[in-house]
Amino acid sequence: MLDDRRIELSETRLKKAHREHQAAYISKNAGLFDAANNRAYYAMFHAIRAVLALDDIDFKKHSQTLGYFNRNYVNANLVDKSLNEMVRRASKCRNGSDYEDYYVATKDEAELNVLNASMFLTTVEQYIAARVKGEHIQSSMDAEDDEYEDDDLER
Repeated sequence: MLDDRRIELSETRLKKAHREHQAAYISKNAGLFDAANNRAYYAMFHAIRAVLALDDIDFKKHSQTLGYFNRNYVNANLVDKSLNEMVRRASKCRNGSDYEDYYVATKDEAELNVLNASMFLTTVEQYIAARVKGEHIQSSMDAEDDEYEDDDLER
């Protein structure tokens, strides 16, 4: 069952994801394509962390975070498989932009990563909203069932 702390943490992480996406968009428009790739990746990464907050899960390493998300959400068909492709592509571009001396980030890849980050955020937000609503509905239905059962008891 989701508690308010998990929901609040998820919302906080989603806000961070949106700030990263905004930075990616601004960087892309300024011709800073390596920075746009970096921020687009982090927008997706923090969106994933928003999902994991609902399960009270967090990791120190990006590879663990991405692996858990893929195993427990993508492979379980809880979210669309295209999310994995988007974050993998963004990760590859980010790593190139951040760590390879001769990597040249292009406008086309930055535009695609920023667009993918936008779609990624929309999909994750829809998933989180449905999950929060569904679990609140489920928990309130459980509470109604408990009340009903109490009323049926002979006293």
